[in-house]
Amino acid sequence: MKSPAIRVLAAAALGVSVLAGCSQNTDDKNDAASSGAPGGGGGSSSCTTNRTVDNAFKLPADKPAGLKASFKVALVRQSGVGDYFEQWGNGATKQIRAAGGEVTVYDARGNNATQVSQFDEAINTKPDVIIVDHGLADSVNPKIDLAISKGIPVVVYDVAISNCKAVYISQDDASIANKILGFMKQENASGGKVAYVNVSGIAPLDSRDAVYKQFLKDNPSFTQSAKFGKYTESVAADTASEGASALTGAKDTTLAFAAYDELAKGTLIALRQNGMSKVKVYGVDISTADIQLMTQADSPWRATAATDPSNVGQIVARAAVAQAGGVQMPQKMTIPAALITQDQLREKNITNMEDLRKGLPELTTPDYLGAGWIPQVQPTG
Repeated sequence: MKSPAIRVLAAAALGVSVLAGCSQNTDDKNDAASSGAPGGGGGSSSCTTNRTVDNAFKLPADKPAGLKASFKVALVRQSGVGDYFEQWGNGATKQIRAAGGEVTVYDARGNNATQVSQFDEAINTKPDVIIVDHGLADSVNPKIDLAISKGIPVVVYDVAISNCKAVYISQDDASIANKILGFMKQENASGGKVAYVNVSGIAPLDSRDAVYKQFLKDNPSFTQSAKFGKYTESVAADTASEGASALTGAKDTTLAFAAYDELAKGTLIALRQNGMSKVKVYGVDISTADIQLMTQADSPWRATAATDPSNVGQIVARAAVAQAGGVQMPQKMTIPAALITQDQLREKNITNMEDLRKGLPELTTPDYLGAGWIPQVQPTG
């Protein structure tokens, strides 16, 4: 009988799998168009890249007079298969409801045209605030502009946006990449030949790419042996297929860096197919499925840098609650990540996200955009 982790990996290879933190329906290209990702937005925008980050911002101590007793939130999102998106959505909706709000979810499930029409539906309901969770930048930016022109505040998670009046929240992608690459260097002090697994054109993944390129410049003992990664509706399976071919000509590979967890899953499959079980894998993002893959016997997945998706959803929701009440928010806030190693998971007998939150309490951040007038809820999933 297969272990749960092996069953998860097999499902990833055969099923429809979209970015854990990255959902977008594109044609079958390595270089994705501007799009949403896991952690991920896409495209280039001076308003996204040049915004002033203020992570020290605190919500007012008193409940805003402008916050209705029952306010309405529209959540316009591009989710995908997997527990990352389920946890993110559950965290957001649970927090909004606890604060007295009603939330309507519009989920395009990877279809850009559907997201555009759903965004129009959301605007027409005249909510007190709109949350945008992932999506194609070129598709959602005109709708963000339209919503703001109609006086509806917008909070955006991880989509490169052009309207500086929207509040932008993302993971700290540069920090994420630095954490995981720093640990890779720590474990492999003499360097190594790296299989690099990423796609371009997705804002957070491009940020991680910039850190990776600088890492290679600063650490010449690490060299790139292969590069692959597919951005489709079946990310893990298609990355595995491309990786299996790419690694055939790179048998001297000793390390792999995958820029988010669906790419890491594809990498694991590709390595197994090539009989390269000794290659150490370093990834980004975390979920119960990822934990099972990292902790199974002989797993090469050594570490990941990640935030808790349920906690992230709650943070974005609190920003939306504040916006619904008329609170003046910073242009941009970033959410710090934690380094999670295979050794930590095994030593603490962590098998799922609930165990992880207990073992690494820094993943849960109730004080981040917390206030007495917004009831605290526990991350779930």
